[in-house]
Amino acid sequence: MKKEIFLILSLVSITFLYAQTEDTQIPPPLMAPWEIVEVSDSPGAVPYPAVKQSDVMWQVYIWREIDLREKRNHALYFPTEPQGIYKSLGQLIMDAIDMDNPDNENALPIYTNEDCNVITPRTDIKNALANTRKITKFDPETGEPTGETEIVEKFTAAQIMYYRLKEVWFFDKNRGELSVRILEIEPFFEYEKDAIEGSDEEGVFDLNTKRRLGYIRYDELRPFLAQQRFYWPKNSALEITFDDVMTWKRYFSSYIIAEGNLQNNREIQEYIKNPRDQRLESEKIMNEIRNFESEIWEY
Repeated sequence: MKKEIFLILSLVSITFLYAQTEDTQIPPPLMAPWEIVEVSDSPGAVPYPAVKQSDVMWQVYIWREIDLREKRNHALYFPTEPQGIYKSLGQLIMDAIDMDNPDNENALPIYTNEDCNVITPRTDIKNALANTRKITKFDPETGEPTGETEIVEKFTAAQIMYYRLKEVWFFDKNRGELSVRILEIEPFFEYEKDAIEGSDEEGVFDLNTKRRLGYIRYDELRPFLAQQRFYWPKNSALEITFDDVMTWKRYFSSYIIAEGNLQNNREIQEYIKNPRDQRLESEKIMNEIRNFESEIWEY
């Protein structure tokens, strides 16, 4: 009898604790008075239309840069920290890499080369996500320098200020239209670097430099883009994902930094030094690409 009573009390206690755990679960973010449908329930990225190599009668490779400081690109940069169901493109990429779980087999891979056929080891990615700086130590009593110490600063998604894209523009004679595919994307961190002792930069502390995180296959990033809702600035009720914005609508501002060539794909800045003329050259290349489609139909 005592055993039966003890068993009943144990079951009641477990049920009470379980119910209490269920009641204390964190509710979803309060975003609207109606139920928010998560885009994570969507089937995924919309596949590209099928293209045969024999139907591609013209193509050109383009490298372009997205500067997040430009107003049109602010929707990719903000929020600097996750806000409700929204996050920035940089935070999305950082979460997809998932360095907090080194054994995650589904994490987004980073590549060491532009061909994206050599995967960067996780330990190297961890090093790329941090910057080591030297700080001078001072004696608390005399105020005199006593030496230097190194500190490690981890990069955050808010420090991703640039993206570099590699694209291929091509004319598909089967569908009779000019199309574009993003092949890879490179995030760049911007951070403050140490002044070089004995140089003209000595004593200047707001010198910023860029560091590449690595090369990312765009097709491997697309599933993550398709699972994240994008905040459309003019209409937040619009159910749109980062994949819609980057792949199909191309809702970003960018400029061409290089066109495919036999001189190691040299960048525009290597043969044009004036920044204004560089932008003009970028626009010239883009206009030539757009004009190809119209010129091909002239008789």
